[in-house]
Amino acid sequence: MVFNPKVVLAMGVEGLSPRRSPSRARKWIVLVTFFLVLFSGAALLISKNQELLALFGLQAQKKTFEGDLGVFRNMSFLPNVHRVEATNFLLKTLDGQGRTLTQDRGKVVLVNFWATWCPPCIREMPSMQILYEKYRKQGFEIIAVSVDQGNTDAVREFAEKLNLEFSIVLDLENTVKTAYRVRALPTNYLIDRSGRVVAWGMGARTWDRKEAFSLIEHLLKEKG
Repeated sequence: MVFNPKVVLAMGVEGLSPRRSPSRARKWIVLVTFFLVLFSGAALLISKNQELLALFGLQAQKKTFEGDLGVFRNMSFLPNVHRVEATNFLLKTLDGQGRTLTQDRGKVVLVNFWATWCPPCIREMPSMQILYEKYRKQGFEIIAVSVDQGNTDAVREFAEKLNLEFSIVLDLENTVKTAYRVRALPTNYLIDRSGRVVAWGMGARTWDRKEAFSLIEHLLKEKG
């Protein structure tokens, strides 16, 4: 069919075109226009009315999300949008006892991968002890996974020298290190009360400052 402007013009003038019902396309245009006007009005109403935002929880969700990011960002942690269950492991402690991750279910756990030959690891250990002492009675646990291979005595001497009271386990064959895809030391994982990975980060941190306290308190307040 060839486009003819005269025919189109005539179709809009009464008496020059045959009477016919509105085309399907015209009906769709009217319908779409109606919904656009409807949704635009609703959006304008909501944006002008803070009470409606609060009613639908939009304000609270935005503030909570931004606040969560800030807590993790202040400690250089990358939070997981979708938390997944942390890989369980069974390793021996310095006294030869078996230690698993799942036995701390119901607690917030900091899993720290380190080694005695890693200077940044050594620097953060004293502040980790302070953090542990502050929150251990509130359901906080630290598991320091030593990746020293075949050097158990050095690990024991280091722990005794710094009077470390949190759990230290020996990953002599680096199987847990591999499972957690550790590429640099130290590497830290935060596990929630349900045993899921909350966040992770590489590099040493200062754990005895307010940003660290805020992070742990934030996780302790979460429901399991």
